[in-house]
Amino acid sequence: MPLNGRIDLRSDTVTQPSEGMKRAMMNAPLGDDVLGDDPTVQKLEATIAEMLGKEDALFVPSGTMSNQIALWIQSKRADAVALHNTAHIYVYEAAGPAVLSGLLLKTLTGENGIIDLESLEAVFPPDDPHFAPVSLVCAEDTANKGGGTVYPLDTLDQVAQIARDSGAKTHLDGARLFNAVAASGISAARRAQHYDTVSICFSKGLGAPVGSALCLPKSLKKSAIRARKILGGGMRQSGMLAAAALYALEHNVERLVEDHARVQRLAQALIDQGYTVRWPESNMVYFDTKNPNLLVAKAKEAGIDVLSTGPTTIRAVVHKHITDADIERCIELFGFNKPQ
Repeated sequence: MPLNGRIDLRSDTVTQPSEGMKRAMMNAPLGDDVLGDDPTVQKLEATIAEMLGKEDALFVPSGTMSNQIALWIQSKRADAVALHNTAHIYVYEAAGPAVLSGLLLKTLTGENGIIDLESLEAVFPPDDPHFAPVSLVCAEDTANKGGGTVYPLDTLDQVAQIARDSGAKTHLDGARLFNAVAASGISAARRAQHYDTVSICFSKGLGAPVGSALCLPKSLKKSAIRARKILGGGMRQSGMLAAAALYALEHNVERLVEDHARVQRLAQALIDQGYTVRWPESNMVYFDTKNPNLLVAKAKEAGIDVLSTGPTTIRAVVHKHITDADIERCIELFGFNKPQ
């Protein structure tokens, strides 16, 4: 069902809780999570840790906080972190690694947001006091700015292996990891198998209103809790939010394939209409037009919201509120405004 009568394709972050999710939130057993006794938070952390094949997890307000805690607890000041030059941590997290942890970000190349292995191998400096040691390597699955790209499993494994061979830890920004699972058929635990920490977002395609989790070894949990406290992320009766995340894991993971099918229908229609399209691997499609701002404005007038993400690029993200009929309306609109 469209939100507020509009078809909102700006992001899957616009998803809102269903009535069932709201009931789960209202009925959740509560405690004080900062004091460590909220039973619903404890259940969520145990559930997501098991799903990811990790020893433990920490519930936090946002994916950005989850990523920043992972960097904080696995590096030390004046270290370097290697990641793709379009990674969320690099592009969208407001210089957090520098401000919060005193880290240098060393960016890597690679098509569609996927780290090029030769680029990664070359990033590690000699053991020399002139250079910041690379202590952490981060991958992002799916790769948002890469087009919602799903990492090939072999590449994910090789990124982690190169990092380990070079003495570095690994972090997987899995904000949309369950989209990668839906697209590949490979479990979240297997995809994240060789990564020391993994961030999972509940408020995107999974449809929860707020919240992420950092999956991690038990040995890092205390440090992660302290980092969360310093960052202002300690919540009290957060079991209400954890209940939404638990509901999302139970009800909204398997249905992600429906979003993928709908975005592919949209992508094929855009191709047929003459647009240059980056073929979607998950739930988002990027396509080019000469004047994206004009097309965004025309779409808005028609009750359809999309984002301009560059001088020629538009992004459309399909999520649980988007129906087949909504996709057909979008196809009609873009067809009327197809490139010349």
